[in-house]
Amino acid sequence: MEQLRKPIVILGPMESESAYLTGQLNDPAVHQIGAYRFVSGMIDDYPVVVGRTYIGMVNSAAATAIAIERFDPCLIIIQGTSGAHDPDLHQGDIVLGERIVELGSYYTSHREIGEGSCYTEWTQPGAEIVQHGVIDRVGVLYSDPAVIDLAATVPYPHGKVIRGTIGAADIWNRELDMIDHLRKTLGTVCEEMEGFAVAQVCAQMGVRCADVRIISNNERFPDEIFDESYGRYCQEFCLDLIRKMITTDFT
Repeated sequence: MEQLRKPIVILGPMESESAYLTGQLNDPAVHQIGAYRFVSGMIDDYPVVVGRTYIGMVNSAAATAIAIERFDPCLIIIQGTSGAHDPDLHQGDIVLGERIVELGSYYTSHREIGEGSCYTEWTQPGAEIVQHGVIDRVGVLYSDPAVIDLAATVPYPHGKVIRGTIGAADIWNRELDMIDHLRKTLGTVCEEMEGFAVAQVCAQMGVRCADVRIISNNERFPDEIFDESYGRYCQEFCLDLIRKMITTDFT
């Protein structure tokens, strides 16, 4: 498979979202680049690099740019935990991010002192993206459709697997009215803090990407508080996806 001569890079923000995959690499080699740690190795005789981005858009953008420059990958997968927006999603469910929307850029309406704030009037211009020398504002980016199609065929025993829109920003929304507003206006099914930044850097540098997330909490349900241990299930799913990519023409 000519497209898979280059390594696959798979990123996770926290230790609980990257340690399992790191442990699956044969012949591991550590690459410490500033604060960012990558481990290269082999999975089923194919080169794979696992990196920890740390939480947030700046961290994940930096780690993505470093990974592209250092390892020249054919694909970057960002994966890890996320909070549900969709009331039908529960802990352990997997979301394949067909669309990734930017939640952190806003233009607010002018209001005088004492007039308060109204998020329903905010507009979202998106992030500034440069592609082919053209500067644009983009609020929606996309995972590679062939990867998402293949991921949808991976068996998964811990919940359901759906395709959907993932929101990303340095925000942890816990207000249900705001969560419903984002779900209704942008179509988000969950939110996290890295995916759009990874997709943005990949788009600007011409590398395929995919965002795969597991639901770790749902604010609608008091017993479904954040549990980072679900990151292990997401890594297991992504490992199965990588193995399927290695043996399948996913273009």
